[in-house]
Parts: sequence; structure tokens; C-alpha cells
Amino acid sequence: MAEQLEIWGVHDPNISAQLALAVKLDLFRREAHLNVSCRFFESGTILPEAFLQATHKPFALTQTPITSILLYEQGYRTKLLTPLADIAGTQQVVIHESSGISVPQDLEGKRIGMARESAVYIALRNMARDCHVDLNKVDFVHLLPHEQLAAFEERSLDAMACWEPWTAKARMKGGKLYFSGTRSEIPGIEGDVNWLVNQSCLIVPNEYLHSQADEIIAILNVLRKTTDLINYHRKEVTRELSEFFGMNRIELMTTMSKNTYSMVFDNIFRLGVLGFRDFFYDHGWISTKFSEQDLYSTSLLQQVDPSLIHLEDVISQDVKIIEKSGIYYRADMMLPHSDMQLKFLLADDSRFVRTCLTQVVKIVGGEILGEATTGSEAIEMFAQLRPNFVTMDLSMPGMSGVDAIQRIRQIDPDANIVVISGVDLEEVRKEVFDLGVKIFITKPFDPVLVAEIIGLLLL
Repeated sequence: MAEQLEIWGVHDPNISAQLALAVKLDLFRREAHLNVSCRFFESGTILPEAFLQATHKPFALTQTPITSILLYEQGYRTKLLTPLADIAGTQQVVIHESSGISVPQDLEGKRIGMARESAVYIALRNMARDCHVDLNKVDFVHLLPHEQLAAFEERSLDAMACWEPWTAKARMKGGKLYFSGTRSEIPGIEGDVNWLVNQSCLIVPNEYLHSQADEIIAILNVLRKTTDLINYHRKEVTRELSEFFGMNRIELMTTMSKNTYSMVFDNIFRLGVLGFRDFFYDHGWISTKFSEQDLYSTSLLQQVDPSLIHLEDVISQDVKIIEKSGIYYRADMMLPHSDMQLKFLLADDSRFVRTCLTQVVKIVGGEILGEATTGSEAIEMFAQLRPNFVTMDLSMPGMSGVDAIQRIRQIDPDANIVVISGVDLEEVRKEVFDLGVKIFITKPFDPVLVAEIIGLLLL
């Protein structure tokens, strides 16, 4: 009999739906001829500790990049091999209807339940950055999801920072959605936002990558099949999984509808991984900024299906960069200018950010020709409108800003592109400058200072 391989997951359809479906349908044995056993933990942030304490380590696990980064810090080397689902929309903050919270500043002084080191905190931080909230004045209570729900119902919490289906249960107990990683219901700033990039993924210890590559490839093929089943046969899948996850079918379908189940390894996934790494480093939770090569590998997924890899190599250039208050620009760069009015295309999925950029354009005396909320929209609008300048967010739905920049530069190699980024990643800054970007601006930004620098750089 073949060696038994143990895979860990969690009782969470956001993270482990594909794994659970493979178990229910017995696909590891039937499709891959593998002897696989699966263990499912409570959804939360306990998996890294459980992994480190285990006498026999699992062969693989489904979790978010946070787990892999924390394990790396503890000296246990693992690799992210494929994304499984974009789960940012299920990472939510729910406020109690009696909390008195309306504007974001009302969160200060309130008690918010949250699992320690959970991804939803990054959404909170990015909201606080954009809306000028002091998170040091928020009383965070570190609880696992079921503990949060009980405390929320008892009114000892004003809000929960958690994920579906727990947040849906909270809404049934007097709560209302305040915002998620991708959507704001905050009064006055309702709409799409980009406050979190978070994806579930398959993680495998480095020690197995070469010695048991065939088994890993077989597992990846099974997960690809269950991903397709989830996407094309959702009703049948929820019928199979509702009892497993302890949810009725409507509840499960509602939760899963907020996720995008995909194994495409693209720049959005890459930005999310590096964003977690830098966030943990900046907060002192890890001691080293591990390299991209340390954190992920696409080599085995490439053998499964090369079309799943949406990353392109960029020729590195020796470019000197100047930085001023979170605004980076090339030392040898001057922006072309004529007596004609400056014409801008704004590409950002956040209405809040586009409003701030509108102030910049007004100060420099420019005109806004259009606003795009996705990378593909930005490409199409650029081709039609041919603006003087494009402001480009890097993390947008569907296509990342990095990919959109490459396409726009193919249309017009002299395009003046200004990046607006919520993550200040050194690797990404270097990459976009190599692609020809003129200015890199980190969020939050001062519209007056941005306008001043653009004005100084105009010929």
C-alpha cells in the first residue's frame, strides 16, 4: 500500500472547500491513486502552533500565506505552491446595531473581537489609514471566531473582525456589515474598496518538494478538479459540503459566493504574499523580510498547467530612485509637458482614493478624462482616451495594476504612469520602475504634496 500522506485543512469553506470536496468525493484515491488522510482544525489562527507542536508534520496544508510566513520565522521552511481562493470579501468587520458606531472614528474606544494575527486586521489597518482612525485607541480582544460570536451576542463586544460564516451569524444577532476587504458600507464611503488582498493556498514543506514531487503534482491536479467543480457545479457542491461545514445550503452558497475560487498564480496573489510579509516585519512579528524565492514556487504548478502562471519576467534596470515622504520617483526623470492641458485617467477600485486623486488633478490644473475600477478597464480606456497621465492602483479586481501597466506600455511606450499603492514593497517598486513607471506613491498620501512633486517634475 502506498505511503499515507496527511493534509491539514480547516472547517472553513473559504480556505478548505477544495480539500473538503476532494475528501467527500474520495478523489485522492480515485483520481490520483494516493493514500491521503485529512485533518480539519477549527478555523482561526491556531494552525502554525499546531504544526510546530506536531510530532509528525503534515505533508501539506491549506491555509493563507500568513501560516507559511510564521512557520518560516520559526525555522520550518515551506512553500506556497498555488492559490486556491480569493477570500478578501469574506474578511469582514461587523458592528453591533447598538454600538453607536457610525463614522470610522467612532471605532476609537470600542471593543473589537479578532483572532490574533488574522488577515482581517490588515483590512482594518488600511481602512484606518484611509479614514484617519487611530487603531491604538481601539480595544482589540483576541478571541477565536466562536468565542467572538458568543461575546458579540452578550454585548461585551461592539464589533467583530472575523470572516464568513461567523460574520453572517453575527448579522443575525444584531450586527450589520461595516466593511470587508473589498466592500465598504461605511456611511458616506459606500462602494468597492481594496483594503485587503488575501487568498487561501496550498502549502508544502520544502523537504517534500523534490523527493515527492510526483505526489504533490497529483494533489495539485485533484485540487484543480475540485476548483472546477466548485465553479461550474456550485449547487451540487454545496449539497455535498453543507453537512461537512455545519451550514445549511443557502448559508454555504452565500458564503462561497463571496469568494473567487481559482488556482491562477498572478501578480495579485504575489502582491498579497509580499504585503503580508512586510506587514509582519514592520510589526516585529517576523525578524527577516524573506525573499520571494523563499516564500513561493511556481515550478510544480507549471507542470500541472502552464496557463495557470500569470507572471512575467521583467528586465532589471539600474535606476536611481529618490524618495520624499512616501513618494518615489526616478532621479533622471522629467515629465513631458506642453501648453496643452494635462489629461488624466484614474485607475483605482476605491472611490475614496479616486476622490483624493481628483484633488491632485485639480491642484495641477489638469482634467480627468475617465475613471477605471479594474486593470482591464484601465487598458481599454487608455486606448480610447489617450490621456497624458495614468494613475494606477496595483491591487484591483481581476487584473493587477502591474499587468495593466505592461499592457499600457505596449500600447504607448512613452505613457506617463503614476502608481498609487497601499503596499510599499521594495521588490514591486523596482519592478514597476523597470517597467517605465515615473512616480510611485504610497497610500495614504497628501494630495498637496503629490501635486507639488508632479509640478516640480514637469518640464
